[in-house]
Amino acid sequence: MKYMTKLMNQTKVYKLLEKRESVFLNQVKDAINIADDMLPQINNVFNTYTIHGMKHSINVAEYMFDLIENAEEMSDLELVMIIYAALFHDSGMIVSDDEMVGIKDDKILLGNRRYSKVLEKYKNEKIALQECVRPVHGSRVNEFIEHLMKDNRKIFLIPETTNISFHKELALICQAHNEDFSWIANNLKYDTVKNQYYLNEQFIAVLLRIGDYLDIDEQRAPLYLYKYLKPNDYSNLEWQQHFVIENYNKIYINENTGLKEIVFQGQSDTPSVHRKLLKYFDGINSELLNAVSLCEKYEKKRYMLNLKTNIINKIYTTGFSFSDFKLSLDYNAVTNLLMGEHIYGNKKYGLREIIQNSIDACKTMQETAETHPDFRLQKYEPFIRIVIDKDRNQVTILDNGSGMSVDILKKYFLNVGVSYYKSDDYVLQGRKYSPIGHYGIGFLACFMLSDTVEVITRHFEENKVTRIEFEKSSEYICLTYEDKYKVQGTEIVLEYEQFMETFENNYNGIVRFIENNFLNCEIPIRIVIQENGQTEEKNCNLMKIKTVLENCIYLNDYLNGVEAYISCNYRDINFADKLEDLNGNKSYFYDSDNNRLVVESDSGINIRDCVKDEEINFFSVPIIGYDEAEEFEKAYDVLEDFEQALDKIDYETINILSIDCDEEQFEREIEDGDMIIGDYTFEDFCEQFEHCDTVQTHTFKEKYFIICNNTFPICRTIEY
Repeated sequence: MKYMTKLMNQTKVYKLLEKRESVFLNQVKDAINIADDMLPQINNVFNTYTIHGMKHSINVAEYMFDLIENAEEMSDLELVMIIYAALFHDSGMIVSDDEMVGIKDDKILLGNRRYSKVLEKYKNEKIALQECVRPVHGSRVNEFIEHLMKDNRKIFLIPETTNISFHKELALICQAHNEDFSWIANNLKYDTVKNQYYLNEQFIAVLLRIGDYLDIDEQRAPLYLYKYLKPNDYSNLEWQQHFVIENYNKIYINENTGLKEIVFQGQSDTPSVHRKLLKYFDGINSELLNAVSLCEKYEKKRYMLNLKTNIINKIYTTGFSFSDFKLSLDYNAVTNLLMGEHIYGNKKYGLREIIQNSIDACKTMQETAETHPDFRLQKYEPFIRIVIDKDRNQVTILDNGSGMSVDILKKYFLNVGVSYYKSDDYVLQGRKYSPIGHYGIGFLACFMLSDTVEVITRHFEENKVTRIEFEKSSEYICLTYEDKYKVQGTEIVLEYEQFMETFENNYNGIVRFIENNFLNCEIPIRIVIQENGQTEEKNCNLMKIKTVLENCIYLNDYLNGVEAYISCNYRDINFADKLEDLNGNKSYFYDSDNNRLVVESDSGINIRDCVKDEEINFFSVPIIGYDEAEEFEKAYDVLEDFEQALDKIDYETINILSIDCDEEQFEREIEDGDMIIGDYTFEDFCEQFEHCDTVQTHTFKEKYFIICNNTFPICRTIEY
């Protein structure tokens, strides 16, 4: 008998099966022998890691058993599962020679990670291979056990049956040790019955996770092996934290409380190692709290964990002082800083951030759909909608992009400052599309538009819909799962009144804002207005990037990782030396001597003469002729919105500017008898431009930021 096999046969859980003369014993022996032969293959890829072979399995099995309150009440199958889970939970780290070749050739993607991209990051072939396998080694157990089942079916069968197997349950239990804790309740059962044997899959998974955590000491990281391997960087710290722990037995019973306690004893002389160890302890404490909470829900007492939910830290420091102080952040202070106008300058830019997130999601989905089987027969057509629903008092920005999985939500979306698009989970996929969002704070911009935010999302690879509700003033959220059908994508739901107030209750203003801030990337953006039971749609006519780029200055060579260019404004004008260059409308200056509006080219005034504090202000006036007036009035009676009614007719807009123009003249309604500018009356205006004198007339303020140099003024495309 092999040495390690013999040691496994000495574990408490195996001894209990022997005592019971369990009918499982023979196949358990076979399973141990198989594991003893196969687990050393983990070293083909992970030879610089701490021990993951039989010795680790033995230790984990012992810890799992010691956590049980009364092992005598466990079924034979549950005891067998403890041994099997300890043996096979790391089997996903085994990589065959053929598989290794496929990974390195980018023909096999593990967890969507592309080896070439991982190698590009780590610059080391061994580490790159490890980082392809390690994140998904839990889910890879399923494949390993299915393969094992083909050749060794007997070890997974309930004795005296020919078809009742527990291999699928085992695979999920093993996978659970590499997943988020919530995965256990969502994917494992607590009341399985196999023939006559009870099996609480969740409980075994909990034991495995804690047992795996506790196997940290020099037994798992022998000093002689460390000196031989000479690991560096991250692996070095992993090894060194094991050296700190001096006690092999870590589970004790407190005689005063009767609770089992997990105790770590040892000495630490290196601050960096100590910090890493403290973070490890935080992970264990979180695990213990979740585990005890889950087990308290079981009806059967044998599945209770009589366990203190935080570890006893008896690690003494030498050579440096230690306290349990941590850097902390005040939620309200930080989020108010990140979600407000401090960063964006204007509340309107909250909408820009939301739409950009939708564009990133659609572009990502577009790339995925090129090879995804679900879109083989039906082409993926991305879209973004802004549904302004006055009747329901809400505004919804929705897309049919990739959506967010539960894992993405927890790891990235709900962690402020952690960007999914900058994470290894995305970057190492080797995608062609590089999203804009890099900092993980863009979502907070929603709160510039609404004090409450609701997110409804479904990832294209998940069936469940996730709904999350936020309030600006609280870090607590409400998260629910729904089993209803929804196309993949995300909806952001905001309060109607707050949103519309930001855009001066002007639907056309929303359209203009979008058109001024986005270029056409083949994703249609549409405004849907629902009011009084009626629906109206407005398309955002976005400029094509090809058109814009014809006259621009590229900045790509100067800005690392940023695609950028300088353009005077989105209408292809780079340098503005005339007023009409700013927005394309015909422009006039007021000639006070003759009380007349003069065409800009005849005025003799340079635009530079009108710049004050790097800004130029003027107003524009829509001209409605007599032929169009009646149609306009009819539209206005129905829509009760000046700009919406304008959209229904053909009209011209002109710019008017005076060096001495008063602020009050910029934005107002003009009627018969009013002065438009100086002594220039409404009647003068109607006569000069053949404007209908009975129709409603408005002036609109225009404001641009101007940078003047010695040759010409340059207009930045910032419109307020």
